Amino acid sequence: MAAEIFTEDYKITNFETNLHGTITLQYLLDVIVQASEDQSQAINLRTEKVQENGVTWVVIQYDVDIQELPKAGQPVKLQTQGTSYTKSFANRHFWIRDMDGHILVEVKSLWVMMNLTTRKMVRIPESAVTPYGSEKVKRLERLHKLHKFDVDNAKKMKFPVTFNDIDFNGHVGNTRYINWMSDTLSFDFQKDRLPTGFSIKFEDEVRYGDQVTSEVNIIDDGNTTVHQIMVDGKARSMAEITWKKIN
Repeated sequence: MAAEIFTEDYKITNFETNLHGTITLQYLLDVIVQASEDQSQAINLRTEKVQENGVTWVVIQYDVDIQELPKAGQPVKLQTQGTSYTKSFANRHFWIRDMDGHILVEVKSLWVMMNLTTRKMVRIPESAVTPYGSEKVKRLERLHKLHKFDVDNAKKMKFPVTFNDIDFNGHVGNTRYINWMSDTLSFDFQKDRLPTGFSIKFEDEVRYGDQVTSEVNIIDDGNTTVHQIMVDGKARSMAEITWKKIN
């Protein structure tokens, strides 16, 4: 039996959009994650209840396919489904649809459960996934493998980690990384292009007081950008964004 698909209506606000009038990549992730939070609250598995057991959900990777970015003022339907899990990993899918049901954005994601004290991965308890109707499987679908980063041809930009970057888990919220990444790209580059998709992978936490270096390679004649977030010489997150030029 397939896991339940949770659906809710949403309206894209002006502050969630950019110069193009379309939702930013950070807010795109924010709104879909909120849909999963709303589903969890509806079945009495809100974040606070999960954390009472000393654990919390942490995302490892998002793969995002963009058919059309929602625009300011546009009503949409947000959908999410906790599809499957193993003893250590869980898959969750998201969709943003227009009001006629057409898919605008599709997202596949991979999650683990982290011990809040040790900050290490732990086994996923059945009680944390069965209420969603998730299927237990031996192996999960593989997500996108990112391009290797070329450190010798990287443009770099530094950012401090401030109080407002920190989420309820005590580290930088995962949606913040994609903003640091895209901010390394010039105004003209982003003005002339729209993203058609991206994959972002999270390797380690970034904490308050860290100094972040966001690095980018521009490849395929500007059709692809490859990114990494560095702290103290260690990659904390990597991503790949595909682009199309605006005619």
